[in-house]
Amino acid sequence: MNNPLISIKNLHKKYGDTVAIPNLDLDLHKGEVVVILGASGCGKSTLLRCVNGLESIQGGSIHMDGVGEFGKDVSWQQARQKVGMVFQSYELFAHMNVIDNILLGALKAQKRDRAEAEAQADKLLKRVGLFERKTAFPRELSGGQKQRIAIVRALCMNPEAILLDEITAALDPEMVREVLDVVLELANEGMSMLIVTHEMSFAEKVADRIVFMDKGVIIEQNTPEQFFRQPETERARQFLNIMEYTK
Repeated sequence: MNNPLISIKNLHKKYGDTVAIPNLDLDLHKGEVVVILGASGCGKSTLLRCVNGLESIQGGSIHMDGVGEFGKDVSWQQARQKVGMVFQSYELFAHMNVIDNILLGALKAQKRDRAEAEAQADKLLKRVGLFERKTAFPRELSGGQKQRIAIVRALCMNPEAILLDEITAALDPEMVREVLDVVLELANEGMSMLIVTHEMSFAEKVADRIVFMDKGVIIEQNTPEQFFRQPETERARQFLNIMEYTK
């Protein structure tokens, strides 16, 4: 197999004296979708935030093929242009309309021409069915619409990979499907993604590989079919039973 797109080596993260991630290795290959599962507080979201530089790390490295080590060979500002992130809470600016929210990073960080960037944004908005909401403000949108806008914003930066952190957790159940359908489409088109989710059926559909974490440690990795039907560890079996997935 080719070199990993993103290689996380010996990652160590702590808050004061509390160790959140003791020593973690994880690779993401180009075009691969890795779904990270585990109980709340096991370090899943912390891991994504470390990869995006939103949390400082106390040891280890995060390296992108052809780019270098984040925070060392390239700045975190440059790294975030290579690795986009979509959050549970949308992170849209309330005083800016949809198109200005989408274009903020492309214009400010990437210094792109507005007409060119807006043409790309228009195509993406049409793709997620929200072109007609281009001039709306976040307060005028449903949760599902806000999350689709957040995904468009990430895509408009032309990232090589996207991190998705519990992007349906704040949504009403009927809004979940419209967001997950967009992610499934991205996966089918070959977008490299690291996804944290509690949506088990979605995880099984979208993942090339399941990574199961407990107490900041990866304790199991497998294909979705193997993980959901014959998990190798007792902790994974307990987790799936709690999630009412296994029979």
